[in-house]
Amino acid sequence: MNVDEYLKRINSLTIKQNTLQGLYKLQQNHLLNIPFENLDIHLGKNIDKELNKIYEKIIINRRGGICCELNYLFAWLLEELGFLVDILSCQIKKEDSLSDEWTSWDSHCVLMVHINESSFLVDVGFTQNFRTPLKFVLEKIQQDITGCYKILHEDKSNIYTLYKCLNFDQNENDKNEWLPVYRFNLVPKNVKEFFLRNNNVDNFRLHQDRSLCIIHTTYSILNLSGYKLSEIKFSNSMLKSTTHSILTKNEVSDAIKNIYGINLVDNDVFEPKGDPVMD
Repeated sequence: MNVDEYLKRINSLTIKQNTLQGLYKLQQNHLLNIPFENLDIHLGKNIDKELNKIYEKIIINRRGGICCELNYLFAWLLEELGFLVDILSCQIKKEDSLSDEWTSWDSHCVLMVHINESSFLVDVGFTQNFRTPLKFVLEKIQQDITGCYKILHEDKSNIYTLYKCLNFDQNENDKNEWLPVYRFNLVPKNVKEFFLRNNNVDNFRLHQDRSLCIIHTTYSILNLSGYKLSEIKFSNSMLKSTTHSILTKNEVSDAIKNIYGINLVDNDVFEPKGDPVMD
């Protein structure tokens, strides 16, 4: 495993100091160059929990990965560069639930990076990713190109919830809609706990239901879910527009290669899942 090869993969060869500015650039460049994707699961492959195998897949073979792969590998890079990093367990708010329903703990993991007297929430492995690190301070509204965020502490617990607002208006505070993204605690975890997929039904189901490829561009996010390709554009920390296209199977294969930079060895047996196929 080679730090320079990793930095080259994310277009960050000049960033080698454990500074806040460096952390911001590393997360941003990671999201701009390495996709979130779960294609191996839909190819019937196991997710390898060995760090050197994850490195080979993502850095050498130029693939993406799911949260435990991406954040585990990124934590290694940050530690090699001198950052102090904790891996934390998360629950994700269920998208299709109108009630207060969450996935099980360990269905997602995030990083808490400590710099001097401050800590920062860092994530390069989520479908709704914030582009730059969020300072771990409560109730403070933090602007990101993908929206506005704030962290709240749940009463009488060690649980914190990350909220997101896509169209924040500081002059109409009562009308701002803050939606929960995920919640986390501050207990550092062994990363291999996140790979025990057979014991985590929620996590397994999240990836079985749909094939995903997600990559950030300068002003947008490109989301391929099954046969549906969406471009989500942002401007001034607000959602600007969302466009959708339904692709054929061949167009999905082309998108995986040309948009996400992924060359699948088993591309001939890959079947997109999650949205209807175009006739």
